[in-house]
Amino acid sequence: MKVLVAGFMTIDTIQLPVRTITSVGGPPCYAGLVCARFGMDVDVITKVGPDFPDDQSVWLARNGIRLTPQDRSANVKTTRFKIAAKGQDRKLVLEQRCEDLSSGQLTQTRYNAALVSPLAGEISASLLADIAKQSDFTFMDPQGFVRVFDSEGAVSVSRIKDEGILKSVDAVKMDMEEAEAITGKSSPTDALSKLSNFGVRKALLTRGGETCLVMDGPRFFSVPVPKVQVVDTTGAGDVLAGATISTYIRSRDFLWSACFGVAASSLSLHMIALSKVDLPMSVDEQARRLYSTASPIAPA
Repeated sequence: MKVLVAGFMTIDTIQLPVRTITSVGGPPCYAGLVCARFGMDVDVITKVGPDFPDDQSVWLARNGIRLTPQDRSANVKTTRFKIAAKGQDRKLVLEQRCEDLSSGQLTQTRYNAALVSPLAGEISASLLADIAKQSDFTFMDPQGFVRVFDSEGAVSVSRIKDEGILKSVDAVKMDMEEAEAITGKSSPTDALSKLSNFGVRKALLTRGGETCLVMDGPRFFSVPVPKVQVVDTTGAGDVLAGATISTYIRSRDFLWSACFGVAASSLSLHMIALSKVDLPMSVDEQARRLYSTASPIAPA
C-alpha cells in the first residue's frame, strides 16, 4: 500500500534534562519510518538543504524513506528547531527554515493515504488540495498551519488563517490548543462538532496525558491514555499519525486505528528522538486494551 508524507525534514537540537542531542526529524522521518515499518511503501514530499547529513540520507533510504532530487534545495539550508523538553512540556524555537514545498514535487502516483503535516507554513492550501486529489484518505496534522514565530523564532499558536483547507482533508489529528485555533472552541466536544460542520469526517483530539477524544462520523468516543514515563515527546505526535494511518488503511476502523496510534505514541515517550520508531511488540496488546475501554460520549 502506498502512503505519502508531506512536511519538512528537520535537524533538531533536543535539550533534555540529562543531556542534549542532535537528530534528524520531522514528520517524513518519524511518521514515514513508522509507516515503512508497518509494511507501507512510503513517498515523501519535503525540502532539505545541502547541510542535510549524507549518512542520514543513506540510513533513511535503507529504511524505506527516499529523498529525490526535487526534495533537495541547492542553496537554502535544512529547517532546524531547538527543542527544550521537560516531561510533557516543550519549548520550540525555529533556528532556520528551508524553502516551501511545491506541487511540482508531487508525482502522478495514487496513494492509499497521505499525511499532510507542515511544521512552519511550508505547505500551501493549493498543494494540500493537490495531494488530496491523489489520496484515498488525507490525514492532516495542522501544526504548521496554526504556528507563528516571533523575531527570535519562538513558536506559539494563532488562529488558523484559512479554514477552507479543511475541505481538502478526511481526518485531523490535533491537540487542544490547535483545536481551539482551528474552531474557536475551548470545549473538546464543541471543537469536534465544529470540525464536523466544516466537513471533516474523522478526528483525533489529544490532551497530553489526559483522555483523548475520537470523532468517527457522527460518533464520539473517549479513549484512555496510558500512564507512562515521559523522557522525550519529540516526534510522538508523528508516531501517533503514522501508526494510525498504517492501521486505518488496512482495517478501515478509525476508532481501532486511533487506539493503536495512541498506544504507539504512549509507548514511544520513554525513547529519545528517532529511537521512537522501533515500537515494542506490546503495542498491539496495549491498543486492544484501549479499544476495549473506549466509551461513547454525546456530541456537543
